[in-house]
Amino acid sequence: MSDNASENWLKLLNPESLKESLIHCSLYLTCWEMLKNSVVNHPRDFFTNTWEDGKAIPDPKYKKEVLALDDDPLIASALWFRKYDAISDDDIILLKGFRAHRNEIAHELPKFLGDTELNVQREFFNGMLYLVTKIDKWWIQNFEIPLNPNLDDRVLSKEELDGVQSMNMILMNLLIAVADGKEDQLRWLYSEMKKNVEARKVAKSK
Repeated sequence: MSDNASENWLKLLNPESLKESLIHCSLYLTCWEMLKNSVVNHPRDFFTNTWEDGKAIPDPKYKKEVLALDDDPLIASALWFRKYDAISDDDIILLKGFRAHRNEIAHELPKFLGDTELNVQREFFNGMLYLVTKIDKWWIQNFEIPLNPNLDDRVLSKEELDGVQSMNMILMNLLIAVADGKEDQLRWLYSEMKKNVEARKVAKSK
């Protein structure tokens, strides 16, 4: 923690800096959860064919082929992706670093709000987007598209395959735009969505 108590108090008590710190912390935690879900949920869903009371029950193969790779379910899931060359060893190192920073923010939030030497690592946002994009694109291209019966009679071009996007990718891009202070895209999307909603209301009233 910084030894300059007065500067720390100024950071904490300044409404603008406090708001910015809170936004960056909350956005980082949100982006991390999205990344974690992409890493963990895809392999678990792949081995799930049974549901009880709305809860997914993975096949026993999930433990053997995924969870057995590491004691940590997150790393085990990442190693499953690496086994198929979806990600690299360096990507797993990045993943561990992003989680360590997430834990630091979650457990030491007051320090991020009132310590001039402790701030959210802004470069990690793009790193998390990079991993989500890499994982989700691979998943869509290798599992969702081949298993989609509506696409059985269609051959997708390289451009179409490269252009696939998941909801996590789209949402994380928007969150990062907010973190960077670039809200024009979000405002445009909001304006377009509002127009569509109002148009549907008018159509229903006729």
